Amino acid sequence: MGITLTLDDFKRVFQKPGVVGLGFIACYVMMPGVAMLLGNLMGLNGPLLAGLVLVGSINGGQASNLCAYIARGDVALSVLMTTATTIGCIFMTPLICKYALGSVVAAGAHTRPLLSST
Repeated sequence: MGITLTLDDFKRVFQKPGVVGLGFIACYVMMPGVAMLLGNLMGLNGPLLAGLVLVGSINGGQASNLCAYIARGDVALSVLMTTATTIGCIFMTPLICKYALGSVVAAGAHTRPLLSST
């Protein structure tokens, strides 16, 4: 896929930054919102609702680029969307956890290890 793209393809996409912004909003606002709505309609709560909302906010990844290529879609746009949402997940996933689910998963050096040698 990468060898099929040129700098002009990316320049064309950058001329319409609203499209990438709209895709970012869809990934991190609309999709988790729909997942929350569906989870509540199904009566889910706790870990199941959290899982559904988090799965609802997962970006397209490399599969979307391949699908865009096979369908003869806008591969440059797909690559930029994948890049934007992949970088965005670093910030957006904790925000979704905090504001949509009401908690944050602790991570880092201060957390207890899953397996202990003692």
